Amino acid sequence: MTKDLSVLFAFRDLRAFPLTAMHMIMAMRLCILFGQAGRDPLPDLAVRLRSMEAARRVERIVRSIQHNWPEQFLVHRPCCLALSPDEALLGDLTVAATQGDESGAALLLRDMLPAETARHLFLEAVAAAGAIQAAQLQPHRPGA
Repeated sequence: MTKDLSVLFAFRDLRAFPLTAMHMIMAMRLCILFGQAGRDPLPDLAVRLRSMEAARRVERIVRSIQHNWPEQFLVHRPCCLALSPDEALLGDLTVAATQGDESGAALLLRDMLPAETARHLFLEAVAAAGAIQAAQLQPHRPGA
């Protein structure tokens, strides 16, 4: 029983996720923190993700999550390597999205969201992850 509880309450590490999921989680943190500060996150996200399209897609999924999540989405500060349970779930959703695993995403979200909402978030995650991956394939041009 103790082992089960320790697993249940253990924080997952950001570095355990693939790069696309790490970008998604960090972008989510920035969107929420900027929103709390009354600041537009798009310019900073576009620079960080190397793409305005990726920034817009991430902002879109963040808004959907904030609107549909059963409780307030819990995020840690950007410097924190530990993930909240919500952030870890977003990482898992992003991995499912990059693999095209809609049934896996539905399983992740089935206890929290209606099926249609879960499908909508999966499709938004597919679009955001695709835009993040496409932007990362572009050569980095400092100062451009």
